[in-house]
Amino acid sequence: MMDMYAGTPATAGQQPRTPAEFLAALLQATLNARKIQAIVAYQFDGPQVQVFRCSLGLGEDPASVERLSGALAQAAGAAEARISRGLGCLWIEVPKPESERQVLQPSRLAGLKPPTSWHVPLGVGVHGEVVWFDIVGDPRHAHLCIGGTTGSGKTVALHWLLACWLRQNPPAALRLILCDPKASELTGFARSAHLLHPVEHRPAEIAKLLAWARAEMDERAHRGSAPCRLLVVIDEVRDLIMSDRRIKPALAAIAQIGRAVGVHLVVTTQQPSARALGEALVNFPARLLGRVATATLTYGAAGRTRTMAESLLGNGDFLLLAAGRQVRLQVPLITGEHIRALPQVAEVPRLELGEFVDLAALAGDPRGGWNRRELDWQEIEAYLSDDRATVSGLAEAFGINHYRADSVWRAFHRKGAAWPP
Repeated sequence: MMDMYAGTPATAGQQPRTPAEFLAALLQATLNARKIQAIVAYQFDGPQVQVFRCSLGLGEDPASVERLSGALAQAAGAAEARISRGLGCLWIEVPKPESERQVLQPSRLAGLKPPTSWHVPLGVGVHGEVVWFDIVGDPRHAHLCIGGTTGSGKTVALHWLLACWLRQNPPAALRLILCDPKASELTGFARSAHLLHPVEHRPAEIAKLLAWARAEMDERAHRGSAPCRLLVVIDEVRDLIMSDRRIKPALAAIAQIGRAVGVHLVVTTQQPSARALGEALVNFPARLLGRVATATLTYGAAGRTRTMAESLLGNGDFLLLAAGRQVRLQVPLITGEHIRALPQVAEVPRLELGEFVDLAALAGDPRGGWNRRELDWQEIEAYLSDDRATVSGLAEAFGINHYRADSVWRAFHRKGAAWPP
């Protein structure tokens, strides 16, 4: 007798053909014993999990199965099982024994032809499908936050994304700014031909780089064109935000308007929450979330319910969350050999950041402060009195950074504000 689904547990009197089918039958029996009408079928053998399709009878509540994740895990001989929804049914994801878990090799995805140079085969989903990530063409992916505890695979996922983009796009199409406060996670890209500036580790210098990026965005908006895509990558962004107060508003500004002018953000943090990213969080449409430490922290990290991110296995086991979409996938384990094969240069040029120099920081002043160069306020008043004046034009005309030009502009036009500022 033909089964309803390929791989459905055998009917009475028949023996399951494989251990996976036996496990499917065991899971189905566990549900049936609790008076839940369901058919459980073996679906996919992933690197770290086995996936089973659970089709419920008419009128059965999916939440009744979700509440039984512990019982299903026990029946499967696993510490825990994850229940997800999609494609009109439930999916029971059972982790393999640790001795049987494998990493996903990049060679599994290397032969794929991306639809565009901005598409990255991010990994293999739990249904066996390739999960693509398009940072340019898909507005749901315009900026990405990678989260998860230590050991979840954040750095490996970031390296894989960067390696794919750099391999698929020449420096004329993609330029790169890398911020690595630990001075260890992004060193493999230190000679990348795509870098606009050497990999930066110091928080004060990173603040200057982000100020430069804001000014670059303003200039692109003023010109109405973007010569190339600019990718700003920040590792462990929460630590940076806490170390320098200038970083949070700069991050929020780039996340808010960056996509419109060809500037994209990719950041990592252990706990991607409003506390970690501030106002920028709402403008990160995509999160790649690895294992979260506890169920209590899961909602804040994912921004939604029923993700069970605390049940992820680490080592590249992720959830891609974007605009209501939720996909579990395994990210490949990229190695230094793959990174060294990317285009490199002997020396990376430095951006001119002189107008952003923080003199007080260089002098060891804990209060901080900007380099306030002397300005001719009569000339500035004459410039700003012209209705055609712009913030970017003010910055260019007087050789000041975007931050200061914006504050001068606001002071001039705000009634009752101190002048000169």
